[in-house]
Amino acid sequence: MSATPPDPDRSPIFVVGASRSGTTLLRMMLSAHPRIHLTMEASFYIWGALYTRFRDPDRFPPYYVRTFSYRWQRVDPARVLPGLPRPFRFADRKLLYAAVMREQAAQHGKPRYGDKTPGHTAQLARIFADWPDARVIRTVRDPREVIGSLVRMPWASPSRILAAAMTDAERRQGARFRDRILEVRLDELLKAPRETMQRVLDHVGEPWSDQVLEHAQHAPQDLPPMPWFAAAQGERTASGPRRTRDPVDVRLVEWLNGRGLRAQGLSPLPLDEEPGRLAVARRYLADVPLAVRGAWTVMRMARAGTDHARTAALLHQLNPAAWAAAGDFAMPEPPPLPEGWEAAWPSR
Repeated sequence: MSATPPDPDRSPIFVVGASRSGTTLLRMMLSAHPRIHLTMEASFYIWGALYTRFRDPDRFPPYYVRTFSYRWQRVDPARVLPGLPRPFRFADRKLLYAAVMREQAAQHGKPRYGDKTPGHTAQLARIFADWPDARVIRTVRDPREVIGSLVRMPWASPSRILAAAMTDAERRQGARFRDRILEVRLDELLKAPRETMQRVLDHVGEPWSDQVLEHAQHAPQDLPPMPWFAAAQGERTASGPRRTRDPVDVRLVEWLNGRGLRAQGLSPLPLDEEPGRLAVARRYLADVPLAVRGAWTVMRMARAGTDHARTAALLHQLNPAAWAAAGDFAMPEPPPLPEGWEAAWPSR
């Protein structure tokens, strides 16, 4: 590590990885550092991809500001929009993203900025085109654990086929840039946090701070009020005992994600009773309608864009069993934008 930390404007920090792989925990630990703050799933490049090239680029900044991803950042648009060039071009989106990250870091008194968004693994080519010296950390977790967690999330499909496809796609996307990113295994982060975070800080070019090991005390308490973030908000704990698994599900997921298991050097789990191939095939066929329905719902959610009411309604169709298990929990409305914010981006 050099004596002088990298220039924040040239080397922003990006945390990527499969959903449910530990990205939020790593984000909280990094943001506990006295010099670092990462935005929480600002999803810059995802919204940039959804806003197609056939639309007016000058209207992209107000489009992004209306998204729930931006609104959860709690950043006044008047602090980021006026400094952007007009007319705005698609090539200028990097300037908008940097302005949001820089402003939120400044609010916390931090000079180094970045973002944590799991889906940005698919956008690494764009990230490195915008910031050739970007520092990227990808979290890695046993695919069986990722998929087992995903199918229980209200915002994800219960389909193991769909979860496995998404998990393996993320692995392949990350593998293309393995020589430019640091991979961190969740089990290592939990079992050997000091050694693992030392590697992370060396990679991003920042000095050691014990505060990264005490994120519950030093990280900003800024996570959206959703139960799946609760574990990352509190004290770091090692993984508990594994749940009792359905042997058929285990073998199905291992078959679907065989390459992912081999990439991590993982072997099939030992089972008390080995299921037959016919039972696994039947479970696969029963999952196909869930996968089709889930993929269709996700596409409809993407088309809903900034229509939050429509997105919420579709979200409840995605995984009804998970919503039932969530009890009285309802997806919170993202914070409102300040009145009159549109004046920061007048129509041309």
